[in-house]
Order: sequence, then C-alpha cells, then structure tokens
Amino acid sequence: MTPRIRLIAGVTLLVFGFALLGWAIYAGLNPTAPFETRLATISADAAKETEVFGLQADRLQQIAISAKDERRPIADGVVARDGAGRLTPLVWRNQVTEPILFADVSASDAAKVLAAIREHTPQDAVVLAWWDLSRAIRLVAGRAAPLDDSQARGLLLPAAWSAAAAPERARWGAGVSAGSVDVFTRFIDALLDSDETRASQALKTLADGKPAYVAVRISDVWRLAAVRPQKLSIAYKDFAATGVSHGLIKSAQQWLRDQKIEGGFAVEPIGGATRLHYFERKSDGDRLIARLLPFSTSLPSPLTRLSLVYQHKGWWIYRLND
Repeated sequence: MTPRIRLIAGVTLLVFGFALLGWAIYAGLNPTAPFETRLATISADAAKETEVFGLQADRLQQIAISAKDERRPIADGVVARDGAGRLTPLVWRNQVTEPILFADVSASDAAKVLAAIREHTPQDAVVLAWWDLSRAIRLVAGRAAPLDDSQARGLLLPAAWSAAAAPERARWGAGVSAGSVDVFTRFIDALLDSDETRASQALKTLADGKPAYVAVRISDVWRLAAVRPQKLSIAYKDFAATGVSHGLIKSAQQWLRDQKIEGGFAVEPIGGATRLHYFERKSDGDRLIARLLPFSTSLPSPLTRLSLVYQHKGWWIYRLND
C-alpha cells in the first residue's frame, strides 16, 4: 500500500469515526421512544372487570404499551381519570419479565386493598402512599391521601429505555400542581431514612396532625431505587416455582451466600416463578422502607413507631403510633 493510499484510508476512517460519534450524540439528545402508549375507550369486558371499584365507566380507559417490532402489547391495563385529569392505574398487567411503568396489579387485589383501607382507617385518616396508590385511595377508598407528584417519579422502565421516559413522566404527572414535588420528596426522604423515630416524625408532619397511616408495596423499593440510586441498590433473581416455600427460601439464601451478597431479601410470587428481591448493600436493609416490607433484615428489629394493621400479598398498611 502506497503512502498516498494509506493517507486516504486513514482520513476515511477518521471521517467515518466522527460521523458515528456525531450520530451517537444526536441519538442521545433526540432519543426515539422504544415504546408507544395508547389510551382507548374501555371495552365491555374491561368495564365489567373493574365494576368492583364503583366508578362510572366514562371515567375509565384502557391503556396499552407497545414496543417496536412486538405484535402484542408488553403491558396493558385500565386507568381512571379524576376531576383534574390525573391518570390512576387501577389494573396493570405486564407481559414481559421487567415491569413496564408499574408493577402487576389485578382488579380483585386492588379492590381488596382499597376496601381494607376504608375498613381499617377512620374517616378523618390521612393515608400516605406512592402517588399512584394515593390517587386510587382518593378515588375508590374515599380517604385523604394528599401525596402526589407532578414529576411522576418512580415509573419503572428497563435501564435501556430511561432516556425516553420524559413523555411518560409528563403524561402521568399532568394535572398535578408543581407544589407537590417538595412534599413528595419529603415522603421519599422519610422512607429512605435509617432512623425510625426521625422518619416517623417526618411522616406525621405530612399528615398535618390527623390520624396517619402508611401504605407501601414491594415495588416501592424499586421506585425508590430508581429515584435515588445512590441511596438504595436493589436487584432481583427469579426462581422457577409456583409459590413461596421453605425449601425455596433456603435455595435463595444459599444463592445469596454463593454470590457473597449480604443485603436483606424478600420473596414474591411472580406468575409461574418466585422473585427474590435483594439489597446489594447490607446497609440498605436499615432503611425504613426495608423495615416496612418483609425483607429479612426487618425481622431482628421490629418497628416501634408504626403498627401493622393490614397485609395482603405485596401490600402492607401501617398506623403511625401516637
């Protein structure tokens, strides 16, 4: 190869490299959404499924999330709109391993939890929960649930899709006042606090002197990790099983030992498998959210400032003690 040809080849490769770099920068600044969200009028079957919520059909819509090159939705469900136009997911079904926007919830489970909130809390109670559950509590359970978030923090998406999440945050945050952000941030801070006394006092302040309750789900750990990855590190592994058994828990514990993982864990049935949720850092098990949920680290140190009043599957409801 002559010097002239080598020079031309080198310049060509350099130009091609800069072109690829430019395209990468453009793609990063202008991400193409890898999925599409569609809302539609609720069908007769879906309306019948959601009769348990006692809401008028004209307030309900079906929702479907579709990914490029996938023939069927990767997630679908039913949402309700309140008077301010805010969307509330009432039913959610994920058709893939990772949750898309929200964790799975059936109409029967959601209705049971919301009915329990109405039954186990006084009429003047304030229930503190993640913004989507707060909306459902206001709409269906008829209790004050003041928390909301115009930024719709904690939507669950695969890491590779995070750059395209802004339109979804805008969709789910629509109709919420900007002032909600600071209050919801205080809720997040309390759940991540490792001091139960300080955290419970912060939660009581959010209730403004009224009887206070806290409602959490296992998926809230993942939401908190998405919002504050530097504060909470969570991962999962699925085991083939149809339910949670002593033998399965022993297998999960052995796997954690083999991987030299010292963080706390919780198990949850997911379809035809059981999901092992585990903290990657041992210190994460001290945070309030870990102690409110059935993580193994919560067992040696029972809560003193909060009392469990109801539990169903992945939902846990506590009363803040006076």
